[in-house]
Amino acid sequence: MSGNIETGTSASRVLFINSADTELLTNTPILTTDYRFIPDEAIVVPPHHTILISLHHTAIPFSFYNFQTNRNVMLDFGLSAYGSISTTDTGSIQLKEGNYNARTLADEITTKINSATGGNLQIKYNRDTLKYEYNWTPPADASKYRLTLRIADGANNLINFKDELGFNKNKFVNGVEFNVYFENNTTTFRCGYSLGAGVETLHFTAPSLTSFWNGFNTGGTDNIFSAVDVNSSIRSLYVRTNLTTNSVLDSAVGGGFSSILARIPIDVNSGGVITISPSDGSVHKLLLKVREITTMGVRLTDQRNRLIDLNGLNWDISIQFDFIETPTIKVPKDKRLEIHERQYQRYKDKIEKSK
Repeated sequence: MSGNIETGTSASRVLFINSADTELLTNTPILTTDYRFIPDEAIVVPPHHTILISLHHTAIPFSFYNFQTNRNVMLDFGLSAYGSISTTDTGSIQLKEGNYNARTLADEITTKINSATGGNLQIKYNRDTLKYEYNWTPPADASKYRLTLRIADGANNLINFKDELGFNKNKFVNGVEFNVYFENNTTTFRCGYSLGAGVETLHFTAPSLTSFWNGFNTGGTDNIFSAVDVNSSIRSLYVRTNLTTNSVLDSAVGGGFSSILARIPIDVNSGGVITISPSDGSVHKLLLKVREITTMGVRLTDQRNRLIDLNGLNWDISIQFDFIETPTIKVPKDKRLEIHERQYQRYKDKIEKSK
């Protein structure tokens, strides 16, 4: 179907943008997912018309990582004597950026922890439960028999990977975040969780030093481990623009309006290309309260509105604009007013007949 001779309508305009052709707005580091584009010709909305915006197509290289610096690569730990709560950080480890799966993540963590502590932390991934299981053999120094993963109150607690590990607070007692510890005095292997100097709970005493703690409590209470979730930090991608500020509600901002244009599911493997096309099904169109569009600001983020790092690669997006005639809104009359008007009309008719 053709149309839109400014505008008769129903033809659309589609704006194709490659990030290489735009003004990048984030330079430390340079990110291709935050830019401004100024078209040579403004998109003008004719009188008595309204404009709708929607995502027409996108092609995004899956070159970003599920573990990124300043987001989820740090983990603080404490070493203390057997039976002694760790209240300060002994040190921290930093994972290399990358796309980990459950097994390669376990390997990277144990390599870093064991190098830093001199002990031997073992992590097994149970494919049936989707959870990690832990064993700890300490170094010979008795002051280091307990290893505490300080996920709750360590210096890097806001950028650690506790949710990815399976220490999601949804599974902890009363939804409170705790540190998790493993201790071994060469005769007994015990595990539990603690917070500061005042809270400590023994959760598991192993029948042997080679046993693995899988999150269950020998006292019979619920398992406190959540499933391993290596994609916790980037569940989906979100395209946001400076134009879409009054149409999409977002729970991340208390259910208020956000700048989201569209959510893009990640449905390919790392190294592939994430695409959305018109053939994929229904498209959500947003109503814009503007008379002309002279500039477009576009951001590609995760669910927490953090910019995605495509590691230097550019990406494509096509944005569709549809023009519709602004409907005349008829305000319904109040029923009581209608009754009064009819009564008055009958009165006038009666007066006319009596003349």
